[in-house]
Amino acid sequence: MTIDLRHPLPGAHPLVVGAGRSGIAAARLLRRHGLGVRICDIRSAAEAVEAANVLEGIGVDACWGSNDASMLEGCDVVIWSPGVAITHPLFAAASAAGIPVLSELELGALASHAPLVCITGTNGKSTTTDLTGALIRAAGREVEVCGNIGRAICDVAEHVGPSGLLVVEVSSFQLETVHRLKPFIAAWLNLTPDHLDRHGDFATYGGAKQRLFERQDESDWSVWNADDAEVTCRRTGHAEPLEFSSRHAVGAGAFVDGGEIVLEWRGGHERLMPARDVKLRGPHNLMNVLAALSATLPLEIAPPTLREVLADYGGLEHRLEPVAVVDGVQFVNDSKATNVASLEVALDSYDQPVVLIAGGRDKGQDFMPLRDRANRTVKTAVLIGEGARRIAQAWNGVPVLHAPTLAEAVRLAYEAAKPHGTVLLSPGCASFDMFKDYEDRGRQFKAEVLRVMRAEAQA
Repeated sequence: MTIDLRHPLPGAHPLVVGAGRSGIAAARLLRRHGLGVRICDIRSAAEAVEAANVLEGIGVDACWGSNDASMLEGCDVVIWSPGVAITHPLFAAASAAGIPVLSELELGALASHAPLVCITGTNGKSTTTDLTGALIRAAGREVEVCGNIGRAICDVAEHVGPSGLLVVEVSSFQLETVHRLKPFIAAWLNLTPDHLDRHGDFATYGGAKQRLFERQDESDWSVWNADDAEVTCRRTGHAEPLEFSSRHAVGAGAFVDGGEIVLEWRGGHERLMPARDVKLRGPHNLMNVLAALSATLPLEIAPPTLREVLADYGGLEHRLEPVAVVDGVQFVNDSKATNVASLEVALDSYDQPVVLIAGGRDKGQDFMPLRDRANRTVKTAVLIGEGARRIAQAWNGVPVLHAPTLAEAVRLAYEAAKPHGTVLLSPGCASFDMFKDYEDRGRQFKAEVLRVMRAEAQA
């Protein structure tokens, strides 16, 4: 047995709970450090063939179809995957036995050599995280973008040297089980109700986000959305604060003044560029840009580099992604919109009415606040999945069609949008009732659009 993590683990006999992407990454890291690793997952090996093969190949003791308290026997530290709720009995059993429980995020942070730039919030995390990484990369610094986006932090934590940076998208699920996480830079983008089926209530959800900042000190930096009262009322920690706003000037950070993006930093005042020259479109993306700029201010990236990246950066897949124009009808993939707030942002991005494909697992959300906006912006709503009835009931007055499959939804939406409309997939719900994840949903949508395009070409 060898342990040479940069920051020692509180135990030498780990149990990893959950054999998804994060759990496998944690197991890999622990095995690289010579530890015997047990992993448990409620699925059978037959249901998780790929994961089972990977774990067998790296010498992990995998317990399939079981995750009860017996898994703790002989273990002195637990690594918790974000996909497993902390209401699980195994969490309570570990706590009762005095066994430390760490998130995969914290394990990666303990192993990392590079400082962490962590970005959390309800919406915009992936785009802001990826853009922050692009700004740092353009400045010539070594950087890995990881966490909830791309690769798990445990897979990349040891690949970046002390002079580089890890830019990490952080979810509330990951933050439930952090104890020593101390980012060099931490940013909070926004806060609206989400994941209430997991956290129980809005206060608990917000409290999980706050944990990102609690261990920062005066040598660190915190970044806050000055336009979001739910964020500003939860400011915590001792880091040096930075802010961003599209409405007013801030003392230190990034804001918009007279249509220009302005940076305020250590007494300096840089009018960076007109906001219209930013390639990312929509008011929500402008806030993402301001957040990324604020998060990189302590790194002192040259303004010409910032301007060049912002003029060229086009965003991520599944975030208001143009897919195709078929016989005058534009198709847009916003599958990443998994909650009401994201759906609201998508609808606000269009001046003309759209044909909206929405629905899925709604996570206990209230769609009523979007009724007036939907009546203005949605020509027809094509609804799918478990949340379809709930949305239809909330949006009285919006013409509604129901579709049993995404393929049928795309067909109905295409007919409703003719001759020159927009079909927008922005579900406002989770995907797990019909799809593997939001990426699977978005790619199936694009495949159906391609099928429509081929059919039109042959007609």
